[in-house]
Amino acid sequence: MGVNLPKDTTLAGFPLVEVKRALKTYARTGQEENFFETKSFASSRLEAAALYEELLERQLIDPTASSHEHYLTEAGLAIAEGKTRRSPLRTARRVLNDLLARIAHMNQHSAPLNLVERVWLFGSVMRGEETVGDIDLAIETVRNPAFADDTSWSTRLHELVDQAPDHLLYFQKLYWHEQRGIFGERRHSLLAGAHIGSNGLQRLGVPCQLIFDRSRGGRVVGEVIPRHPDSPGRSNKMGAPRELPDLLPLSSVPRPMDARWMSAYAVDGRIFPHRLCTERQTVPGLGSFVLTDDTDRQWHDWCPVSFKAGGYDGVSKVLLKYHDSWSDPKAREAASIALRREVLDIETEIELRVALSSFERPRRMKPKIDRSFLHLCGMVAMLIRGDIHRQTMRLNERQIDKAITLDIDTSGLPDELCEIAEVWIESMLREFAHPAVSNEDDYSEFVSA
Repeated sequence: MGVNLPKDTTLAGFPLVEVKRALKTYARTGQEENFFETKSFASSRLEAAALYEELLERQLIDPTASSHEHYLTEAGLAIAEGKTRRSPLRTARRVLNDLLARIAHMNQHSAPLNLVERVWLFGSVMRGEETVGDIDLAIETVRNPAFADDTSWSTRLHELVDQAPDHLLYFQKLYWHEQRGIFGERRHSLLAGAHIGSNGLQRLGVPCQLIFDRSRGGRVVGEVIPRHPDSPGRSNKMGAPRELPDLLPLSSVPRPMDARWMSAYAVDGRIFPHRLCTERQTVPGLGSFVLTDDTDRQWHDWCPVSFKAGGYDGVSKVLLKYHDSWSDPKAREAASIALRREVLDIETEIELRVALSSFERPRRMKPKIDRSFLHLCGMVAMLIRGDIHRQTMRLNERQIDKAITLDIDTSGLPDELCEIAEVWIESMLREFAHPAVSNEDDYSEFVSA
């Protein structure tokens, strides 16, 4: 009895069927690292990051939750449990008839431990709606009188467990025979709303219809009654039916994306280049790190002095470090810079302001243009690319035609690095660029400070 998800709605460029898959992925562990590395809904970490930020902004997930039950908010659960496909009523009726035929055959010929006593239908199929998301059923079972004594029941149980596939866990083998007898070798997707037992139906207190009664020979066509005979009404413990949250495009301008998306929120901030974006990139590469106040310092042989000052939230300010400890164990080539980001909504454009400062090398070594600085610039360019992508998705969904401009301020860097930093960052962004189309990811407009 979940909500129906509209087909044409998108969040951060993702159709709701993909958003549903992403929410289910997050709900399994509540860990960002697993979310960003899952390939089922996003082809790259950058795309996953844009969706993650959207889920946060719409309050569909709760990263502060400490228990599995609260990783998704009520609004997030409504989408995660929503129905993305609607089937014609005649298809649902056919699936339902097949189910009742299997139940009758199981009761008579399969010697199950439990017999299906009654089947109650409720929801959209009972109401006769033209299309349905799934078939809502409550299947009541009773102990098979053929195995009334404990000895015969235990013997039959062991026989059924031995018939189950070896790859199943023991507790799964206990129910395998019953599930197979009722739902068949492969459970039809329309039977997602079918449950063994009627406790849920009783707590719901909704209209229902008896469609199978073993004591009356099997299939019946009962009258629709206000609620299950054993239901005292809707339980106070049952929350209100979930409603689809407002999915209209948000009118706000997104903040800069949390820079930790590049490292998939790893505790040490290390960036692994694979799946960073859809194209194969050599910069930033191994040895690149995103440092915030939450980064565990014990994993770092060299920590920049500016790191100790704090204030790195990953959004407005982040510390970027390059140190390839394998090829440079003594950190002779290591370096770091601080990056500040800001998004301004101006009348005719969205302006991304980026400021680089606090360049450091170990042991107060002099600044120099080398591989380390190239990778630092690569991290800056990748973060800018992510922010442009996020802004572009929002503009597309709002159907607003605005330019996205970039203001790069390198005045906080040593003089010998200022000019080359702009050149490298701009060059890397242009490598990412596609032909400029209105509100497409476009990195071609730069306003350098």
